[in-house]
Amino acid sequence: MSFKRLLYAPNIHQGGGRSLLLPILLALENEVDIALVLDERMRLPEGFKFTGTIFRVHATLFSRLKFEWQLRKLIVSDSLLLCMGNLPPLFAHAGRQIVFVQNRYLIESLPLADFPLSVRLRIQLERWWLRSRIRYVQQFIVQTRTMKKLLDSALGANATVLPFSALTETDADLSDREVQYDFLYVATGEPHKNHRVLIEAWIKLADKGEFPSLCLTLDVQRFPELCNWIEQAIKCYELKVVMRGECSHEVILGLYRSSRAMIYPSLLESFGLPLIEAVLQGLPILAADADYVSDIINIEACFDAESPQSVADAVSKFSFQKASLKVNLLSADEFLSNTLCRETNL
Repeated sequence: MSFKRLLYAPNIHQGGGRSLLLPILLALENEVDIALVLDERMRLPEGFKFTGTIFRVHATLFSRLKFEWQLRKLIVSDSLLLCMGNLPPLFAHAGRQIVFVQNRYLIESLPLADFPLSVRLRIQLERWWLRSRIRYVQQFIVQTRTMKKLLDSALGANATVLPFSALTETDADLSDREVQYDFLYVATGEPHKNHRVLIEAWIKLADKGEFPSLCLTLDVQRFPELCNWIEQAIKCYELKVVMRGECSHEVILGLYRSSRAMIYPSLLESFGLPLIEAVLQGLPILAADADYVSDIINIEACFDAESPQSVADAVSKFSFQKASLKVNLLSADEFLSNTLCRETNL
C-alpha cells in the first residue's frame, strides 16, 4: 500500500502546532486520495469525518521509530508529503518532501540549560534528525521573514514564507466587551516564554501601588515549579494574577473577548500565533521589542523583555491603542494550494 499525498504530523497534539494543524485537517476532510499521519493524542474536531486513511502514532520512542520504518512502504517516488511538525521522515526518503518548521530551537544554537533533561535530550535528537535529513527535503516552509533568514542561514535552504491562520478579523466593538482582565498572556510555561520576568514586573507595579489584573494560561500539572513560584508571589504581594490552566482554543477565544489587552513578553517565537489571534479579535497589544513581533504586527509600545522594570514601566504608560497586522494571512485552503496541491507541486 502506498499513497500519492500524505500529511505527516506524528508529533503534534497541543499548543500552537495543534492550532495550526486543526484548520488544515478540516480543509482536507473530504479528500479521498490522501493519508493523515497523526499523534494518537491529537484530538480531532467534533463531527470530523475524514474520508481518507488515518494512521495514529503512539507517543513512545519505540512506536515512533517503528512507524518511521513502516513509512518507507507508504511513500513512492511520485508521492507528495507535507510534514507539519518540523521534521521530515527518518527512514522514508522517496517523493517530494515539504517541511513546515515552527521550532526555533531546532535551527538555532539556543541554550537549553533551563529545560528538564528529557526535553534537552529530545531537542538535541530532533536537531540531529532535521540536519541529517536535509538532503531529502525539496522545500521548507516558515511563517515569517525572520524564520526564513534563520533557517536559510542554519540549513542552507531557501525557505518559502507562508503565514496562515484559521481566524478572520472581528468587527466587535471593544467598548461592548465585559472585561475581566486588564492583560492576558496566552502561553505555556517553557523558559523562553519568560513568565518570571513578567511576574517580577507585576511585583514592581505592586510596590508602587499599581495592581493591574493579569490572566495566564499555565497548567500546574505540566509546569508545577513555575506555577508554585507564581502562586507564592501572588500571595506575598497580593497580585491580581489568575492562572486559568491550559485552555481549549474556544476558551482562549473567550479570554480574548474578556481582556483589555494582550501582553507578550516571550523572548523568541517562530510566529507568535496568539499575537495574530489577539489582533484579529481587536485587542491592543503590549509586547517584547523582538524580531518575531515586528515581523507580523504594528503596535504602539514595546519593552525590553529581559528587564522587569522595562515591562513594568510599559504597563504603567500603556494607552491601549489597537494593534494591526503587517502580514497577509493565508487561509488553510490557500496554504494547502501552495503545498499539498499536486498540480502546483508535482
